[in-house]
Amino acid sequence: MIKKIIASSIIVSSIIASNNLSNETSPYLLQHKDNPVSWHPWSKEAFKKAKKENKLIFLSIGYSTCHWCHVMAHESFEDKNIAKLLNKNYISIKVDREQFPHIDNFYQRVYQVFNNKGGGWPLTIVMTADKEPFYAGTYIPKTKGYGSPGLMTILEDIPKIPRYKLKQSGQKVLDILSNNQQQKSNKKFDNKMQENAIKQVASSFDTINKGFSARPKFPQFDKIGMLYKLYDVTKNKQAKTMADESLAAMAKGGIYDQIDGAFYRYSVDEKWQIPHFEKMLYTNAEALMVYSKALQYDKNILFEKTINETITEIERRFKTKNLYKSASNADSKNSLGENHEGFFFVYDYDEAFDASKDAKIATITIKNSLKYLGITQDGNFDGDLSNPHITSHNIPNNLQNVKRVLKNIRDKKEYPFIDNKINTAWNAMYIKAKIKAKDTNKKYLKQALVSLEALLKLFYIDGELYHQTINHKKPTQKGLLEDYAFVSSALFEAYQATMDKRYFQLFSDITKKSIKLFYKNKTWYMANDGFDVTASINGGGYASSLGINLQNIVLLGAMSSDMKLLDIANSSLDNFKDRLIKFPSYFPEALVVASWQKIEPVIIKSTKQNLNKIDTKDIKYPFVYKHLDKSIDYLGCNTRSCFSYNKDFEVVKKKIESLN
Repeated sequence: MIKKIIASSIIVSSIIASNNLSNETSPYLLQHKDNPVSWHPWSKEAFKKAKKENKLIFLSIGYSTCHWCHVMAHESFEDKNIAKLLNKNYISIKVDREQFPHIDNFYQRVYQVFNNKGGGWPLTIVMTADKEPFYAGTYIPKTKGYGSPGLMTILEDIPKIPRYKLKQSGQKVLDILSNNQQQKSNKKFDNKMQENAIKQVASSFDTINKGFSARPKFPQFDKIGMLYKLYDVTKNKQAKTMADESLAAMAKGGIYDQIDGAFYRYSVDEKWQIPHFEKMLYTNAEALMVYSKALQYDKNILFEKTINETITEIERRFKTKNLYKSASNADSKNSLGENHEGFFFVYDYDEAFDASKDAKIATITIKNSLKYLGITQDGNFDGDLSNPHITSHNIPNNLQNVKRVLKNIRDKKEYPFIDNKINTAWNAMYIKAKIKAKDTNKKYLKQALVSLEALLKLFYIDGELYHQTINHKKPTQKGLLEDYAFVSSALFEAYQATMDKRYFQLFSDITKKSIKLFYKNKTWYMANDGFDVTASINGGGYASSLGINLQNIVLLGAMSSDMKLLDIANSSLDNFKDRLIKFPSYFPEALVVASWQKIEPVIIKSTKQNLNKIDTKDIKYPFVYKHLDKSIDYLGCNTRSCFSYNKDFEVVKKKIESLN
């Protein structure tokens, strides 16, 4: 009997194998280090092990602040029966999509092939040890539900399928992806693209609730920024109206934190009332950029308030030694110590009312303020709880007194988990956003430049960028295309704001380095680490790094009169020409580059003293930039030549505006 017990315990221990994540630095991977699943980080060793043991690969991709990743983890990856199946028949690999966005990008494309729609997180892929994917899903319940047979059944059934059939299926997927790669086109960009883009956006515009598409509803700040650029080019008021109305609706909605500030990642309903409560650094960076752009046209107290509150909250929660952490979780601990989505952010009406009464606030003020903020006895979230959102145009008297009480209620709770990764690309986006917000408050520029220096000091080592780090430790992961693209873009923004030639030199060096690292055989790649994933003009959760980098290359080429750089940008865009002409609104960053082929960027050249006197926003031409030159005159130039020069800037300005 004892021998049988010993033998069975040996079998069980071999199935509940060791977990290999405890030495990782990714907060997401560390969240899974105690799972009974024998997780491996993405590595050559994991795939070698799968081949040696003749096992399949179970790949799970997510990130630390992802609500549904946590749900699947608790349901399945903490379950010993699921773990036994995985450890017996599969080599299980965990990937942090923020650490390896190129790996995530590739397998999101795999998901699209299988499901003919966009994916998300958690992303679940099953494939052979030769990386031939034959199954793709997102969140999968442990047992049957949500239209799925359940993870238990899937894991049991897959090994019963002959291995050659799985390989055939996987190879077909890889062939489809290969055939969808970049292809040259003989079509030409024309001026219809901009109007077509506006029409496409209008077709998905929610005329009632504003924004685009139905639920779940993402802010799509890059698309709104594109609408403003399209308005600059076409003067089509519909573009600006859609942008303005969408920004106003979100600033008043529950997708925006009405108590503390900053945006959540998306809304689960079409009315912007109920968000998915995670806050991402990149979401708020893109929000700041587009709200700042909106203020170039009209003064708007709501938009100014949104910018100031957002920056205040990001500085409060995410700032670390002049740089910024990545994200905060959707879940937070309730009074029982259990993780509950949105618990920190939502309110019980009676608690809010009683706390306000205790603060000696008049009853009429309390009632009006809670009504204005959509905090009701019936609630709008998880029973009778309420997520604040603005319900009226009329701001109640003494609203701030009630909001202070609501802040105090929150501050007695435990704030959600914050992912302390310092991500190079996202920090660069936020730094650029703060520079753009300088017209709202001049201090934002000064703060942004301090952060830019901190970013360069930590991540720019011996002429190369690095991707991320934890707790300001020396980074080890080499930079990706997105890091080079967004850092270069931030440096360019700093150069435009200060006319400091050092920023231009760094912009030039890093942009050229991106070409050397990621542009091979006239094809762009997302990384340079051996896992070759072609870069695309498609964005993911944020702006396309390739689209941004092509903008950088054109601007550098125009300012340095380097035709080779312009040729690289134009040739790169040719690879996507068919898609861009057919669906221009899908590719906001690339559409700018395509527009430049017809409406060239104008470069004003002169001395630093002269250039600091002018504001390009005052020039009625859509794409105007400044560049240092020894000439004491003002020069107006395009990518090929200078077309105007004069000591009087107004003369050059009129010439530029005549090009429009």
